[in-house]
Amino acid sequence: MIRGTQKLTDDATLYLSAKEAAAELAVSLPTLYAYVSRDLIRSEPVPHSRARRYRAEDVRALKDRRTAKLGEAKTTLDETGYALNFGQPLLESAITLIADGKLYYRGSDATQLAEHGTLESIACLLWDFPQNPFQDDVLPPSFPAPPADLPPVDRCLAALPIAAVADTTLFNTTPEGLAATGVRILRLVAATIAGCEPSARPLHHVLRDAWGKDEITGEAIRTALVLCADHELNSSAFTARCTAAAGSTLYGAVMAGLAALQGSRHGGISRRTENLLRDLSETDDPAEGVRQRLRDQEPMPGFSHWLYPNGDPRAKKMMRFMAEQRGDSDAFARASTVIETMKSAAGIKPNVDLALAALGETFDLPRGAALSLFALGRTAGLIAHAIEQQMRPGLIRPRARYTGPTPP
Repeated sequence: MIRGTQKLTDDATLYLSAKEAAAELAVSLPTLYAYVSRDLIRSEPVPHSRARRYRAEDVRALKDRRTAKLGEAKTTLDETGYALNFGQPLLESAITLIADGKLYYRGSDATQLAEHGTLESIACLLWDFPQNPFQDDVLPPSFPAPPADLPPVDRCLAALPIAAVADTTLFNTTPEGLAATGVRILRLVAATIAGCEPSARPLHHVLRDAWGKDEITGEAIRTALVLCADHELNSSAFTARCTAAAGSTLYGAVMAGLAALQGSRHGGISRRTENLLRDLSETDDPAEGVRQRLRDQEPMPGFSHWLYPNGDPRAKKMMRFMAEQRGDSDAFARASTVIETMKSAAGIKPNVDLALAALGETFDLPRGAALSLFALGRTAGLIAHAIEQQMRPGLIRPRARYTGPTPP
């Protein structure tokens, strides 16, 4: 009996019900479920029940971060303890700004750049390289392609170290040399995702042609790549910067960044978002499917972003493009139903993951295209962060706050 009582006490301390967690955060239940879908709060089924319970420590950590963000608590790194989890800025960067619900690449609105910009032009901007390094003869070295049955990002992770060894100009760290290496990496990643030989063709054309699509779909791909190019100091960018600061090459920094990017709490969430949207789109009533998931407290990946309380501008831009070009298609109508139902039933708006999944459905892209677009676009940003970090002295070496047993 004592053990059982202790177990109940532990559970009561460790977990909160949905209503308790929402009350602690002062949010609605749908907003709580959105936090779960973004892996900000861990959730698990209650034994012998259809209900779910929520980790109290995650709820309170998120509450502290939100409070600190609003200026209602002290925000020094030592006092919050959450500097590495959506905390205060850790380092300076001139690459990307997120402010007032907008995304800027070196001071230019990313959604405006997406009107006509290409990933190549955005790469030059992010790399702060005024000349055009995307010359026809700047191509990655030749070597056997990775196994075709691997997922696209895994193929890239297999190809990059081989290309690094074969690249005879790898250690040219002049601005021109770094930009040329960046071009070779981008063209290699595009070709590896597409399953073709590297070339000097526009990067969005490489994917468009590999997927057998028309000019309008090529424009959709171009728009998505531009909007995915960078997003400030996210986990993949921070990983790439740590790797670059340790003295690794651009290839090494991009490999590290892509390994982080495909994780289920970062770009890899697009797989769940694609599955969710496809499952809901295949039901007779997508709107009721959304409402049922909300009633069942099921996560809804692809919605909400704490940096954009009024909606993700990248998602808005992509959805607007789809409405203009494929607004009369059944696929777009189903995706729109899912989005509008979440807005009306839960007050939550889509983020870039949902928009990429909707783009894949609307333009009938291959399964997994959302992550492929995200990875290729973000590679330009990873290179930018690595180059910027290489220009600075010293390691990135934060200290750990020890929480283990006290030494004798």
